[in-house]
Amino acid sequence: MTAPEPPDPDTAAAPARPAPSRPAHRWGIPATLVVLAVNLVGFTLGPVLAGEGFVAETYVLAIMAPTLLAGAAALAFSVWRGCGPVADFGLPRSWPEFRDQLGIGLLGGGIALLGALILAAILVVALGIDAADSPFTALVGLPVGWKLLLVAWVWFGAPLGEELMFRGMLWGALERRPDRWWGRPIGVLTITTVVFAMWHQEWWRLPVLLWGGAAMGFARLRGRSVFSSWVAHSLNNTLPALGLLLLL
Repeated sequence: MTAPEPPDPDTAAAPARPAPSRPAHRWGIPATLVVLAVNLVGFTLGPVLAGEGFVAETYVLAIMAPTLLAGAAALAFSVWRGCGPVADFGLPRSWPEFRDQLGIGLLGGGIALLGALILAAILVVALGIDAADSPFTALVGLPVGWKLLLVAWVWFGAPLGEELMFRGMLWGALERRPDRWWGRPIGVLTITTVVFAMWHQEWWRLPVLLWGGAAMGFARLRGRSVFSSWVAHSLNNTLPALGLLLLL
């Protein structure tokens, strides 16, 4: 009986090669600032371009265009300087991922909506806010088609654009530096929440925006996906969208 041949040292000592890691996106704070600037310039120029004698339809387009363009810019940066929206923003790749991210989004949205109802009720009573002061009262009598478009935008479109801006671009840019406090999960969550709330420039409901932003950030953090935070944001916007439908 012959002894087995010893293994070839060149092959036996070779360690298993690790699986190649997914390349990280190459966009950061500068790209995020460009996206935010597109949104800011759009909201600044919108009323100027519409003029004083604007019609309701023009007002609707002026409301939608800045966030729509900013969201498109975010997607463009992801394609140009990143790995694509699915990888960069953690969008679901399978039914189990979709189901899990949806559930986390609904949980975050429920938390946001419940807190918003309580805080808004307190603020309305404390500050004596009148519903007639809403800027949307200028759109009373809007044609049905434009009304439904605006409601769909408030419910689904605006949340998607804002999530791509704040918990897509800004979140991803901050995460590139995990060695700094602002690149760690709690730092990213805090910064994106504050920027999101202050960006709306609605100071009377700042507590509502901070609460909602934190809940949406929770969904983004737990779901690791902009899809989760978008679901949470859309659920949070349910009552404003329905209220707008009744108002108009």
